Amino acid sequence: MKERLITGLVLAAILIPVISIEIFLELFQVLMVIFVIIASHEMIKMYESKKKFQKLPMIGIVFLTLATFLSVGGVLISSEHSPLEANGALSITIPLFTLILLSFLVLFRDFNGEDVGKALTIINYVGLGAASIVILRFLGVRFIVYLLLITSATDVFAYLFGMKYGKHKLAPHISPKKSWEGAIAGTIFGTLIAASFALFYGSVFYPGTYFGDMFNSGGELTLLDNFSTLGENNPLWVQALVIVPVTFLATIFAQIGDLVASRLKRTYNIKDFGTILPGHGGLLDRFDSALFVAMFLTSVFLLIYRIFPAIII
Repeated sequence: MKERLITGLVLAAILIPVISIEIFLELFQVLMVIFVIIASHEMIKMYESKKKFQKLPMIGIVFLTLATFLSVGGVLISSEHSPLEANGALSITIPLFTLILLSFLVLFRDFNGEDVGKALTIINYVGLGAASIVILRFLGVRFIVYLLLITSATDVFAYLFGMKYGKHKLAPHISPKKSWEGAIAGTIFGTLIAASFALFYGSVFYPGTYFGDMFNSGGELTLLDNFSTLGENNPLWVQALVIVPVTFLATIFAQIGDLVASRLKRTYNIKDFGTILPGHGGLLDRFDSALFVAMFLTSVFLLIYRIFPAIII
């Protein structure tokens, strides 16, 4: 527990300034590239517990995952990049990457149909999940803080209430220790904390204060302010009708993401995805929920923006 706590504090000390301070934006993007490479390798090693990959297909899978991440997230570019604009490159890269992957069936003797499925899981789970985190960061610091609040609050309260009050098993065939009591508590408290942040963002991080200037340099009042007409032309209770259900669903996806990772590890008889984070395991062990929730939130917010775009004067 002590080792886990120390690792968590070190991660927080690194990630908080990197994701919140504008001058570290390029560093954040570089760290995400490294994350994709390591996380892809962790999943490959998991699959290799049952069948080894040849070296070239392994390199190819990591490359395609990284290429998917780069094309969707649009990383290694300036802070002026807007993921809200249609990414025309996707109409080229998705068919091209699919073509390359399917070609592995012919190019490599030991690469079969099951391996295509494994590769697609890595490409979509890691590549699209990491790209979604980057997109949220480009939408604004408040979006990625919102993401982290959802995943951390849901996880912490599900654990605390599950340990004390858990009696009914949630998914015993996947994770015997998780309970319905913990899951419900995680959803309730995760929703309350993250939705409150989203709705009272400007009050918590008021411009002109130290943390306000760090996390809210634009002076937005809510999560949707200066992002969508939903946040510009509507009172707080109307925004709550959007934010609360989205947050509620996100807390559920956070727990599903955790269970998906547990199911994969149980299927391939491994305890952790890796050992890079003492007390936590691999990168995927720490950020499995974040990848899942990021994909959900990115889909929701990009849809909101397309239906109710911000009015630019």
